[in-house]
Amino acid sequence: MTRLTRRMMLGALGATAITSPLQVAYADGAQDRKLVFIILRGALDGLAALIPDDRELSDLRQATLPTKSERLQLHNGFSLHPSLTSLHQLYQDGEAGFVHAAATPYRDRSHFDGQDELETLGDVSTRDGWLNRAVRVLAGSGLAVGYSLPLALRGSGAASNWSPPVFTDASEDLLDRLQDLYAEQPVLLEPLTMARATSIEDVSMGRTRPGAANQYSAASKALGQLMRAENGPNIGMLSFDGWDTHANQAGPFAARLRGLDAALLDLKSELGSDWSKTTVIACSEFGRTAAENGSRGTDHGTGGLMILAGGAVRGGQVFGDWPGLKPRHLYEGRDLAPANDITAALKGVLRDHLGVSSAVLNAEVFPGTSQFMSGLVRA
Repeated sequence: MTRLTRRMMLGALGATAITSPLQVAYADGAQDRKLVFIILRGALDGLAALIPDDRELSDLRQATLPTKSERLQLHNGFSLHPSLTSLHQLYQDGEAGFVHAAATPYRDRSHFDGQDELETLGDVSTRDGWLNRAVRVLAGSGLAVGYSLPLALRGSGAASNWSPPVFTDASEDLLDRLQDLYAEQPVLLEPLTMARATSIEDVSMGRTRPGAANQYSAASKALGQLMRAENGPNIGMLSFDGWDTHANQAGPFAARLRGLDAALLDLKSELGSDWSKTTVIACSEFGRTAAENGSRGTDHGTGGLMILAGGAVRGGQVFGDWPGLKPRHLYEGRDLAPANDITAALKGVLRDHLGVSSAVLNAEVFPGTSQFMSGLVRA
């Protein structure tokens, strides 16, 4: 593996960001804690990643779930997809947990608008991201690994991006948006979804063409090294594309999960002893339909899944409320209901992990909000 040199780190972060210590906005004891936000673009199928034991599920899904014997049991009413072996071990070790049926206030099903909402969690017309606002109130610095600075890290706070050379020119996010655009045009939608499924299967079969799994790994390793460096950023972000699974979901979805699973393990490895002071949050703009469609895939939904990992996480738990899958409990009769608020969960982590006060969070980072989800991280 190619290690990042100090020259590369300086180029990524800029002289000011790499040499300026984090300032007084942190609570006592929180200055050395780290936060990583991973956006899973395209809408992760949370019901196929963290699978509920609800008996209604067998009526909703046939082709998009692993068999019961393959699933990794959590013994609390849920099991994990078999591609998430490292995440399962982290859960068993008390270093990973989940918030199911989670959503932003957004209730339509457009990737573009949903991602904007998730990254701003405020007035999207301001075009500054909630993660940048957190960087600003902490007087710290943020780093994204990828081609460009994601909206979540854009704003007046100190933030930059760095792109590892393994990244390809293709943009899965662009393909997601084209797939969204073609939703009502089967003649265009079918060949696009089939081509993407074949492409992702190439990655899962271990072919040498650069693919999502390679990009996930390269990005997570780079971010871990940069954050672990002396005076490196305490706030990091990754953006993983390709979670829009309208057709032939099972194989491509398993490949994506393996990439995400490896990325989390890479972060732990690269952060070393800093892992014990780290919280990683991964989520999508929304979830997917409770029932699979006629193309052995799933469509845009509402309630999704938040994944929390890191030594600072109060793991071994599925947090929040579970609405169930009975027909009367589904949102608009088709989606997992949005029982838990993503904003409230993020606020709970920023308060309890990084020590940002409730007043500052309500007024400056997530203006106009008041709810918090507590107990997600260790005090």
